[in-house]
Amino acid sequence: MAPSAGPSARRSTTASAERLLNLLIALLDRESGYTREQLRGIVPGYDRAGNQDAFERMFERDKAHLRSLGYPVEEIPDDDPWASDAQLTPRYRVPRGSYRLPRVRFSAEESAVLAVAADAWNDAAQDRLARRALDKLEPALSGEAAPGRDLQPTVAVADPAFEPLLSAVLAHRTVRFDYVDRTGAFSQRTVQPWGVGSRYGAWYLAGWDTDRRAQRTFRLSRIISEVETTRETFEPPRDFSMGGQLARMVSQPPQLCVVVHVRQGAGQLLRRIAAPSDSPAWRAPEGYDAVQLAVHDTESAAEHVCAAGPDARVPREPVPGIRGDAAQGGSTPTAEGGPSAEPDSTSDDAPTAEDIATQNAVADAVARRLRDARAFQARMPGVDVRWGKQRRYGAAKASTEQHLARLLHIVRHVYAHQGAELEETARHFGITDAELVNDLQTLFVCGRPGHMPDQLIDASWDDGHIYLGNAQELSEPVRLTVPEASALLMGLQTLQAVPGGDSRVVRSAMQKVATAADALPLADALAAPDADAAAEPRDSALVTRLRDAIKNGRRVRLQYLVASRDEVTERHVDPVRMIFSDGQQYVRGWCLQANAPRTFRTDRIVGCEDAGEAEVHPRMESEVRSSIQPAKRRPVQAVVVTDRRGRWIVEHYHAKRFVEVSVPSAPGETEESDAAPREANSQPIPGSRARAARGPRPLPEYVAAEVDFPTLDALSSLVTRHAGHVGVVSPPEAVAAVEQWLNSSCPEPTPGRP
Repeated sequence: MAPSAGPSARRSTTASAERLLNLLIALLDRESGYTREQLRGIVPGYDRAGNQDAFERMFERDKAHLRSLGYPVEEIPDDDPWASDAQLTPRYRVPRGSYRLPRVRFSAEESAVLAVAADAWNDAAQDRLARRALDKLEPALSGEAAPGRDLQPTVAVADPAFEPLLSAVLAHRTVRFDYVDRTGAFSQRTVQPWGVGSRYGAWYLAGWDTDRRAQRTFRLSRIISEVETTRETFEPPRDFSMGGQLARMVSQPPQLCVVVHVRQGAGQLLRRIAAPSDSPAWRAPEGYDAVQLAVHDTESAAEHVCAAGPDARVPREPVPGIRGDAAQGGSTPTAEGGPSAEPDSTSDDAPTAEDIATQNAVADAVARRLRDARAFQARMPGVDVRWGKQRRYGAAKASTEQHLARLLHIVRHVYAHQGAELEETARHFGITDAELVNDLQTLFVCGRPGHMPDQLIDASWDDGHIYLGNAQELSEPVRLTVPEASALLMGLQTLQAVPGGDSRVVRSAMQKVATAADALPLADALAAPDADAAAEPRDSALVTRLRDAIKNGRRVRLQYLVASRDEVTERHVDPVRMIFSDGQQYVRGWCLQANAPRTFRTDRIVGCEDAGEAEVHPRMESEVRSSIQPAKRRPVQAVVVTDRRGRWIVEHYHAKRFVEVSVPSAPGETEESDAAPREANSQPIPGSRARAARGPRPLPEYVAAEVDFPTLDALSSLVTRHAGHVGVVSPPEAVAAVEQWLNSSCPEPTPGRP
């Protein structure tokens, strides 16, 4: 168990929350406020500060805690008429009424979508903010709300740049970072961030690029440095909408088609995104099937082929007997650079020069990626991984704020439901009866300065029913802070991208959430305008069939592709809900084969048929929140090393631990050239310049992370898919499997016939 979860840590958190609550009551109690020294004398807990410096630090932290919960701690001049200028010290207060929730009321439909949005975050910090926001809005929610259980969006962030960029968006602060665009070109950017949002499974930043003097959109996964937040402020344009910006990002149709030969009975994931090919120019040899892959560019095609490893290859030249336009001028270069034999006949289906060029370009990209993967893996034996102590950033702060927020929520809730049953109240807060009693005991010893019996909060629960008194100021609904509202609004924004969602209700709820924070521009910035409604996605026929099965209580028979095992399996599933996450849709239900809850990606469902009436499964009914997180225990535990371009793996694959490491240079490569930013093929980026003396702090060049995988093939596929950016250090059996996978992958087949 982590140290922060132990009894001593819980006592420390309770003591901190008690001190903060007493401080808040004191700041609310006196309109003229108190000086620091006065507060040090009247607030229990400050006597534990050993010296003046310790007290100053404690007081500054406490002020930040209260402000983060929505209580504006003000600093006002001292009102002592007899004091000299040298003796005047500021006084502190929370003006009464300054924190009250504005008049707002949510309909049953709006309350339902708010509950879904608050439950969407997989990021711990944003999840806390969204749930705290929903707690504060409790008095304004409809009691008739019944959140649908058949749909659940989830918001997951694997990009380290997200938190600082979101903070900069909310604070209107200019940022700087190093960026690698889709072509691999490196640059340092200075940006006024207008908004952050997700689309098609990726997170984006939109803003004003001050160097290029134009609006730009940046993909967060391509930021390869820490985000530096400057002191420079700006005002975003009034007509900007991040929701509208995302809605206008339309997925472009594939521009290229390439023929790939896939080993029979293998490469199921590649087959799923391809179609059978009947081109006579690139007929498959014995043991292989020819498929046609439609892609946006050669690198996308190469990535898919490399992920299949030894089971896929790209033929270069047409088979003999098929004449293409490129062959009409004589010979055509082979993979080795020499001329190939002149085709001996023509065909109506002969490939064009463009077709041949596409095949060769993709084959070259595959070969280059596999070379980079082999070269990077060859450097892994020299990596020394020393884990050291893993730090948990912000754990104490989050724990203290979370406990104080719960104490304040208990006061507001019980004041609105005097005489509520203790057991029912504990269930409402998701805590045990003993934890609720401990919280009530904490409230019982808090009160106005002096702490005489008539100044303390009156709390009683002896008969199993809870009553509170003498805490009227704390019982008033509190307005949302901007970070709380933003967390809830971004959850609502995700609902706008869910096929079949009611955008009218979502937009209305977003406006009211922003009103509750007195920050209407937030809703305008995040919501998609009505004019963008045409860009809203629609359900596929398969998803519609699954939704109908959930609605009508029907069982389905699925033909499902298990990518990690490269096989198609048959499952009988009683579906319960749809999950939308990172641009993908999932169906969550009870799998009869596993006799347990399971989650299935809809784009990997090969077939779906009705299989009769579904049963009710108590474990599914008791699920408060569905998850698409990987299983806690997976059979393959490996230590992988990533460079800056692959750092997202640490978060995306839920690494148990990670540490910065050094990687030996490749033969013939100096450390200086190795430290330069890299593009997709791991070659030095053309035009990269030296880092300015003052600029974004670079991320660690290499990081080792301990990650679990379902199979060795899944690990090997990751290495070849992200060629040159990922390697495996241990255990030996995993290293051996990856090296065998790399060595058996054949990027350059024999000309004419693979």
